[in-house]
Amino acid sequence: MNDRLSKLNILVVTYKYDLREDNDLIELTKDESVLQTWSTIPGLGVKFALANTDENEFGGVYLFEDSDSLEAFLASPLLKDWSEHPDVSELTFKKYQALSDLSLSTIKQGYLSGDFIKDLAPVGAHTRS
Repeated sequence: MNDRLSKLNILVVTYKYDLREDNDLIELTKDESVLQTWSTIPGLGVKFALANTDENEFGGVYLFEDSDSLEAFLASPLLKDWSEHPDVSELTFKKYQALSDLSLSTIKQGYLSGDFIKDLAPVGAHTRS
């Protein structure tokens, strides 16, 4: 059985960003080279970008296929370089593992579809409606 959900490792990153008219983080996220960087990180399945613009708080929730992929990302220069950016402060991160049974039971039926949910679900498991 290939239970990818039980192997899923999650990284939550938060930071403050000094937003100015000449330094728009939201516009930066539309840059093709930035998007290409995120799409080529080994083992990264999904990155949910986070923004609380009222408090200049940003971050991401990263879903990695396994702990080795998450650790390789942490060892790469990407997070370190971002933490040293002059407009970034208070960068923190925490690592988590998915609780597969609870997570799977909380997915609303039809909310996720296609191979994504089929690959995550253990054989015989059903999502809650």
